[in-house]
Amino acid sequence: MTKLVVVNPRGMHFGEQRATSIDLSIRDLIRHSRFAASTTVVGDPIDKPFEGIAYKTRSLGIPDNFYFRMRRLLPVILQMTPDVISVQEHLGTAGYLAKKLAAPVLLHLHNPVRQPKNTFERLARGRALNRLAGLLFVSHDHMRSFQNTWPNVTVPRFVVPNALDMVEWKPEAERRKAILVVGRAIPEKRILEAAKALAQCLPRFPDWRGVFILSAVSSNKDYTERVRSALSAIASRVEILEQRPISDVKAWMERAAIAIVSSTIRETFGRTALEAHAGGAAVISSGHGGLREVSGDNALYLDDVEPESISKAIERLITDEPLRTRLAASGHAHAVANFDIRTIAAACDGIYERVIAQKSGKTV
Repeated sequence: MTKLVVVNPRGMHFGEQRATSIDLSIRDLIRHSRFAASTTVVGDPIDKPFEGIAYKTRSLGIPDNFYFRMRRLLPVILQMTPDVISVQEHLGTAGYLAKKLAAPVLLHLHNPVRQPKNTFERLARGRALNRLAGLLFVSHDHMRSFQNTWPNVTVPRFVVPNALDMVEWKPEAERRKAILVVGRAIPEKRILEAAKALAQCLPRFPDWRGVFILSAVSSNKDYTERVRSALSAIASRVEILEQRPISDVKAWMERAAIAIVSSTIRETFGRTALEAHAGGAAVISSGHGGLREVSGDNALYLDDVEPESISKAIERLITDEPLRTRLAASGHAHAVANFDIRTIAAACDGIYERVIAQKSGKTV
């Protein structure tokens, strides 16, 4: 059976309590892969990795710079004799392993593509990228951004969007009159603008409430306090939940009538929007980056991401129940048709098989 090793970068948390969207994406792909039983994830020491997936803790030491880290990592991977390696996000690790290993190395990119700082970096990183067996992106917009930034890179490219096990998502038929905002407590996610929008419109709709589920709070305390301050006038009608497990986020996605995804980042995908669609909420979206791929024609898009525009969008969905119901139903159907994990995992398995065959000189 094909042996796959997935290498996580430093700082990720491959477990229930503090999983990032990257961790969740990897978990779901592995659980539904034909190669799940022969896959191992290598990552930082954590208390409780996701159950049912082999997890090997990387060796830490002093100093923990890249040079020594790679020399500790390489023998661990060699011992596992993988047929293919998928490195998440970190080009330095992927490029190093591609030089040292016979097995094909893929780089699975999740975050925005940045411009090289200078000509030297373009050439050096370009060489490292061109050593790889392929690049995986989470949306077509993500891949286009890379192509525009790195025209000197010629390796094969594939799109593997985030996906969910749609069987596990159970939208409640009777939705709670709640407006849900989920995201990292950083300015780029426009959590504060969403809070100001609720403060503007909720006084006109006394039977509606707001729910904020925020992550990265400890490193963004000042911003979180600004969000709280913006909501102070309606504090009795708003819950602010911090660092909640995935199960809590899912439960709210399945019961809230409206979800707001107001990010101004050129989102590479937009997992929060997908979860909102899967949960059966009507989605208000900024539409930035890959968010339009996630939602298609099944979201209410903002003209701009300012409190007034967000407030108007909320009011429109509150007062227009047929529109709210239609967007909720069509968004859910769109998610099921395009982002079910079984389909996406099978396609990802096919990519692994393809690069293995190409490395060995076979055709597929």
